[in-house]
Amino acid sequence: MNRRLGTVQKALLGGAAYVLLEVIAMAWLGSRIGVGGVFLLLVGTAVLGTVLMRTHGRKAWAEMRRKMELGEPPGHALLNGLCLMAGSLLLIFPGVIGDLVGLTLVLPVTRGFYRLRLYRLLERLLRRGGGGGFGGPGGGRFIFIGRR
Repeated sequence: MNRRLGTVQKALLGGAAYVLLEVIAMAWLGSRIGVGGVFLLLVGTAVLGTVLMRTHGRKAWAEMRRKMELGEPPGHALLNGLCLMAGSLLLIFPGVIGDLVGLTLVLPVTRGFYRLRLYRLLERLLRRGGGGGFGGPGGGRFIFIGRR
């Protein structure tokens, strides 16, 4: 029988694989720096994520609101805010791999990489008709106004 995995099964399988990778990464790191070191690292990154979410999250939200009040599209500020929010959340949740990805999401030097990927994902979704209106289903162009 040729049975394909559904979306829910794929998500569960991906989630289980991620948890397994996190456990392996924490065990490896624990063998290098000790269990106490891993614990302190996870607590430290959780505190860092909380602080970043409170400070930079508010700044990103204020920037989006300012742009919208000026009648400008908040594209760059919105993508920046999404990267900061996702990175902060990854830092808050325990996990070595998540912390590494979270750090790259919040650092301005590497955030542009994710911002560009997120822009392309949104562009693809809108071209398929998921955006509700840019030229109809599958048509039109996604125009990014502002800095990338």
